[in-house]
Amino acid sequence: MYLPGKTSDAVEQLLHRLRQLTTALLEGFDLQQDSITLEGVENLYELFDKDQLFLVQDGMLHFCKNGQNLASFDEGDIVGISASFDMPAPVLRSDEYVELVPIDRDRLLRHIYSDKRRQHYWSHFLVCQNSLLLDFLSDMVKDQVRPTAGFQNISEGEVIIAQGDAAEHVYTIITGEADVFVDDVKVGEIGEEEVFGAMAVFTKEPRSATVIARTPCTIMAVPQEDFILLIEAQPQAAVNLIENLARRITALNQQLIEKH
Repeated sequence: MYLPGKTSDAVEQLLHRLRQLTTALLEGFDLQQDSITLEGVENLYELFDKDQLFLVQDGMLHFCKNGQNLASFDEGDIVGISASFDMPAPVLRSDEYVELVPIDRDRLLRHIYSDKRRQHYWSHFLVCQNSLLLDFLSDMVKDQVRPTAGFQNISEGEVIIAQGDAAEHVYTIITGEADVFVDDVKVGEIGEEEVFGAMAVFTKEPRSATVIARTPCTIMAVPQEDFILLIEAQPQAAVNLIENLARRITALNQQLIEKH
């Protein structure tokens, strides 16, 4: 079996163990049917009954969901276990030549349960598949990121960020209001739930403006590294940030129009 992308050492160990367990489960089992060859199969189980398993002899089969290959099976892999128990599963497909040996599910299960050692291998096989799925998902799916945020109480007139300073945090006003100044000229205002200080984090440049609390404020400060992780893991946060920036750009444009 192959998984897309860079896999962890734990996943590699599980894949190796699955291959060993498959060999142990098939030891002494009579593969009664001849191999079959297929090409360009979009869904294997549109051609065969679901109580049929398959041993891959040559070529590759792919687990596919919504047009995306999630995993690939090659020589020595048993496929179709989920389908044979009528459980929801991605389709098995092949873009090119693949050679398969059909295995009757019930015959294989009788072979497994006739020997306590093989029963142990079977249990281990299923547990390994489950562990593989969980470990792989933990690598591929980003958790909901909760940044290490610090809350600060700011007095009226206090500088929150200063023009020219290095950008280390991104801020959100929880309560209160603040004014934005560039070269001591007021260019904007910031209200509750608005994010500010993000541009310098992305551009890696010093702060382009000074923000001063107009009223007593409670603000949330998120370290720039955690803010970037938040944007990557929660696209809605990026949408909110873009909306805030768009409002400020519109306000600045209006100021320029009024001055002319």
